[in-house]
Amino acid sequence: MPTATIRLERSAQDLLRSRKRDDESVSEESHRLLGEPGPKPKGFLEILSPSDGLAVADAVDATRTEDLRTERETERERLGRSRSRPGRRA
Repeated sequence: MPTATIRLERSAQDLLRSRKRDDESVSEESHRLLGEPGPKPKGFLEILSPSDGLAVADAVDATRTEDLRTERETERERLGRSRSRPGRRA
C-alpha cells in the first residue's frame, strides 16, 4: 500500500499519540478517529462463511461508530470541565 509523509505541529502529534491504541498503526488510528472505514483485514472473508463474515464486519463497524461517539462525548465533557474551572478563560 502506498505511503505518504505528513507534517504535524507538535501539539497535534502529541494528541494523536495520546489516543493511539497499542495494537494499531497510525493509519488505523487515523481511520478510527476520523470515522472512516479502514482497510479490510487480509483473508478475513476467506476464513469465515460469507454470512458470518458480514456479521463480523457489521459488528466491527458498530464498534467503530460507538468508539467515535464515546470519544466525542469524552472530549465534550473534558472541554466543559476545563471551561468551568475557576480562573480559567473559555
